[in-house]
Amino acid sequence: MSESAEPPAARTAEHDDRLRLDYQQTIGLLGSINDVRFKLLALVPTLSGAAVAVLGRPSSTAELLGVGLIGLIATVGVLLYELRNTQLYHYGLRRAQKLERELGLMSLEDDGRTGGLFSDRPGSALRLFGVLPVDRDAGLTLVYSAAIAGWTYLCAWGALHALGLGHARQLGGTVGVAVGLLLVVELTRARE
Repeated sequence: MSESAEPPAARTAEHDDRLRLDYQQTIGLLGSINDVRFKLLALVPTLSGAAVAVLGRPSSTAELLGVGLIGLIATVGVLLYELRNTQLYHYGLRRAQKLERELGLMSLEDDGRTGGLFSDRPGSALRLFGVLPVDRDAGLTLVYSAAIAGWTYLCAWGALHALGLGHARQLGGTVGVAVGLLLVVELTRARE
């Protein structure tokens, strides 16, 4: 039987089934991204902090540079992966909101409009100390900026020590903090 020969009610039911399937898959994508994000947020700062603490008394400049560079490169790679996941998350969120409208899901508001889990989400007006927005992107910015600052500190300290500069550790710390702050600014700018 051709599609044009189907009664309109059958096409509507089939269309609704496809919308529901799409919505379930979209929710699955968002859940998967959140699971990966949570695991990375547990792993990245833990490894970075442990490495900086363990290498507080390195046995050699090569150790500082080697571990620092490996950690820095790996963390930047994970950050790039996370930024892409953020794009996919925002896409999935917009898709879920549109599907909620198409499915006519109920809103918690009594204004007669459609809603749903993703359409009725609370806004991001909450701010820590009245300044820092309480949202997933701000949290990611802080975690990855701190981790990359730590790895940069180890790399800079090792490189400056290899060059024989005095106060290599303090200068490395300054470079690490500067890179961390620069990354906070850049990731904040990129979100807007």
